[in-house]
Amino acid sequence: MKVQGKAYYHDETFYRAGALVRLDFSGAPEIAAPPDEVWKRLLDHEFVASVAPGVESVEPIDDRHFKVVSGFGVGAVKVRFQLDVELSDVNPPKSLRMSAHGKAPGSGVEVSTTLEIEPIPPNWSRLKWSASSEVRGTVASVGARLLKGTAKKLTESFWDKFAARVGEAERSK
Repeated sequence: MKVQGKAYYHDETFYRAGALVRLDFSGAPEIAAPPDEVWKRLLDHEFVASVAPGVESVEPIDDRHFKVVSGFGVGAVKVRFQLDVELSDVNPPKSLRMSAHGKAPGSGVEVSTTLEIEPIPPNWSRLKWSASSEVRGTVASVGARLLKGTAKKLTESFWDKFAARVGEAERSK
């Protein structure tokens, strides 16, 4: 799907083995800002939290580790995850890896995301990302199709808002 210069590729794979659902998403939105500005915003935990759906709080532990509280619902199941987030393989201003491990009552989640920024002349960027998630427990038990739809909607919403807000900030300079 390509919308206003932003490309998203959802090549999801998922399975349900007991109460485990695996989701894989990727995308490559174009952002109206140079790579340095996109990088700066990716590392700004307050900025990221302001566009991430369901994020209630972010507590930085150091420049690579964060405690995040995030809530969302899948069908009738509403959960509030406590997440430990770590940034690794940091290669400014080109790429990084983010991993998150979290728990909610009766549920768990593991997420691994890879981000790469490439310049698009004259002053734009393409943010290539791929994310793999494993969801366990109550949230996974609502069914893979419902979880997949919700995860896809939340993921697209985040990247759309992130790209738009970074572009807006760049234009207002």
